[in-house]
Amino acid sequence: MAQGQSQLDYTMAKALEGLPLEATVVNQYIDGFLKGEPSGLYEAAAYLPKLGGKRLRPFVTITCGRLFGNAHAALYYSAMSVELLHNFTLVHDDIMDKDTLRRGHPTVHAKYGETIAILAGDLLFSRAFEAAALAERHSSEQGITEELAVASVRVDEGQYLDIDFEHRESVKLGEYLQMIYLKTAALYECAARIGGKVGGMDGPVRKRASTGELAALSEFGRFLGLAFQIRDDYLGMFGDPPKTGKAAGNDLLRGKKTAIVIAAFEEGSPSQLEQIKRVLGKHQAEESEVRSALDVLKQTGADTRCAALASEYYEKAVGALDLFGDSTQRQRLMALAKFAITRET
Repeated sequence: MAQGQSQLDYTMAKALEGLPLEATVVNQYIDGFLKGEPSGLYEAAAYLPKLGGKRLRPFVTITCGRLFGNAHAALYYSAMSVELLHNFTLVHDDIMDKDTLRRGHPTVHAKYGETIAILAGDLLFSRAFEAAALAERHSSEQGITEELAVASVRVDEGQYLDIDFEHRESVKLGEYLQMIYLKTAALYECAARIGGKVGGMDGPVRKRASTGELAALSEFGRFLGLAFQIRDDYLGMFGDPPKTGKAAGNDLLRGKKTAIVIAAFEEGSPSQLEQIKRVLGKHQAEESEVRSALDVLKQTGADTRCAALASEYYEKAVGALDLFGDSTQRQRLMALAKFAITRET
């Protein structure tokens, strides 16, 4: 088992070896794009992107585009537009959740104050659409800005549902899946579609995805996003705090109705549910209460069901790539899907 796991890790590392390079290029684009006056506003807007992040969404955009040829300026502008929109959502999400740490550092509103953070988020939002417009200009491909706008609306809808679910006594699995599609998977879907639309350079000719290929990329992005968020919810309960940067059971204390909580409510006994409810949404719960509740969640088998659900969407994401012939870019997308359900951060 250990040897097989090591081989898997090595294979994934090789397949994803282009990620640091793509991240570096996207970072260079972002760095040049988030400079201006008043300097204090641009400093606040650039703060979160400069803290790093995995740059997974830009990686999806660029790699999907590179299925059809080499990367080019329009593809990088497209990737930057998706990443800027993502960072905008993080800034405002931290304000709404009153989180003070992000990636092990103070959140934007913790560092600059809530008012400046809202403005910084708005600037990121606006610049995201400016980047999309530049991608259209460089590629003569219409519809990139529209794709980004649709994804932005869906993220807003998903964020509302996520907050609304915290105040509801119960949430069904189908409702949860729709919420995480809107909140998370829609932007991955957008990233993949934009990559396919902008395409790659094959000599002097720009190759784009066909209608069928675009549909396959959409499916890949959607299923990847669902798998990623389900794993994220798992880590929000059972993750290693030094790796995740969050306290164990963090989502439980916030009253999040994740796949784990939903599964526990479906399978748990009345006494088990009572123990979980004592902590669910109780921000000031004692550490011992949280540990007990997490043990109960595992006793119901909720953690196993959550992992199985993530694996189901991983398989669907990989299956969506069957339309494409074997290539380095396809292998990287498959490895990314595997990373989404095995990551520890």
